[in-house]
Amino acid sequence: MYPAGKIHENLPDPVTIDPHPLEGHPEWLLGSIIGRSPAMQRLFSQIRCTARHLRIATIEGESGTGKTLAARTLHDLGPAASGPFVPCPATQFFQHGPSLASLTPLAADAREGTLFLSHVEELTLDQQARLIAFLQWIDHQQSRHTPESAPRQVFFSSSSPLRKLAASPQFRADLCHRLTAIRFIMPPLQERRDDLAVLADSFVRHFSSTHGKLVFGISPQTIERLAAHNWPGNVRELQSVIQTAALDCEGRWIRPIDLPALSPPAPESGWEISAEDDANLDRAIMRHVDRVLSRADGNKLRAAKMLGISRSTLYRLLDAASVSRTAVEAGRVNSQT
Repeated sequence: MYPAGKIHENLPDPVTIDPHPLEGHPEWLLGSIIGRSPAMQRLFSQIRCTARHLRIATIEGESGTGKTLAARTLHDLGPAASGPFVPCPATQFFQHGPSLASLTPLAADAREGTLFLSHVEELTLDQQARLIAFLQWIDHQQSRHTPESAPRQVFFSSSSPLRKLAASPQFRADLCHRLTAIRFIMPPLQERRDDLAVLADSFVRHFSSTHGKLVFGISPQTIERLAAHNWPGNVRELQSVIQTAALDCEGRWIRPIDLPALSPPAPESGWEISAEDDANLDRAIMRHVDRVLSRADGNKLRAAKMLGISRSTLYRLLDAASVSRTAVEAGRVNSQT
């Protein structure tokens, strides 16, 4: 990504800039998903352990975190890999009439493969009832040993935690229990900042190869600018920013001046706890560090001086807070079961 051997003054010592971070690190890539952060490595481990045994699973996470990529990876590593992967919005799948018979021709497109129904949280109560009937039909096909007439796997995605929705009247608890027996949580980009440079480099390479414009990579100053952003749009927002910058840059390296205006933070979603109600110390520390980093324009050396700590301590604090925040969130969600 950067010239090999170059050390940037604002990075902790010793750091050698890797020109292409993914090279030599196959463990950072699973299917089309990229991740070197602890949160993503845990997700990779969960996928590898369960993919071959799945029939029904749900992938949850904020918009733009890569739920479709995760579903495709589960398909490619699972028992239905030789069959088709058929994605469809859940509301569209259930809009063709009230009867189960109207669904089976659509399900036949994914026979012996994987049907992926996205945004299941948007289903109406009537559509949820039809989904329950559909799952019972699949169970019946499996019990008759006639899976060739039905999808071998059905995956779902939701941009909201289904177990939280099931606590309200808008989502059926019995359906929630069925869908979330096995689930995968896609962490937001803010909780996997170790992946920023690797993801950005991958997007630059993809842009360069598909658009025929030679772009070598991203400058260290640009990475610092990206690291200071909260990424409310997650990986999809990062991909859009990198593509725009690569298209507009006049040289071979993306500089801070080439970046488009970054979007403001998104309003709080169901995945977050308000700062006033959140008593967790790790997240309180992270919010303070984020504010100081923002005041320092992403310059970690300057932020460390403002915080009254060493630069290496700041980096350890960022890493520890990121891991701790992921673990606390996992525990909070699991406690709802």
